[in-house]
Amino acid sequence: MKSLIALIAGFLLAVQASAAPAANEPKQIATQWYEAFASHDAELLEKILAPNWIDIPSPPAVPHGPEAAKAAMAMLISAFPDFDIKIEDIVQEGNKVVVRSNITGTQRQAFAGLPATGRSMKIQAVDIHEINNGKIVRTWHTEDWMTGLRELNHLSR
Repeated sequence: MKSLIALIAGFLLAVQASAAPAANEPKQIATQWYEAFASHDAELLEKILAPNWIDIPSPPAVPHGPEAAKAAMAMLISAFPDFDIKIEDIVQEGNKVVVRSNITGTQRQAFAGLPATGRSMKIQAVDIHEINNGKIVRTWHTEDWMTGLRELNHLSR
């Protein structure tokens, strides 16, 4: 009986281990992007982004690479000190990972030239991350800033 229990326990551990994503799987790497922004961890961005990472669409005159992502993070955290992002859906096809997320934050400082309002926002974002050799090489993103600007009282309803 003890050997049967040990056999079952070993089987369950093997199944559980195979169900967990490997550290270098595209889905797990993409998930770290959201962990980095949620925890305000610029060093994690450095680990998961390729040196020539491309942000699409990219603001004019902004260089590519991890430094651009870290600068975006710093700007967001400065304006929204409670900035948070949560994954709602994640789908992988080959080396591309699509993520639908919710972004929340309270505007305490100027943002994109707009004065602080002290109001909170919740917007949706959709990103496609392309991963090669264990690094995010390209990110396409769309964020619902029209809703955010309304919630922050920068646009009339």
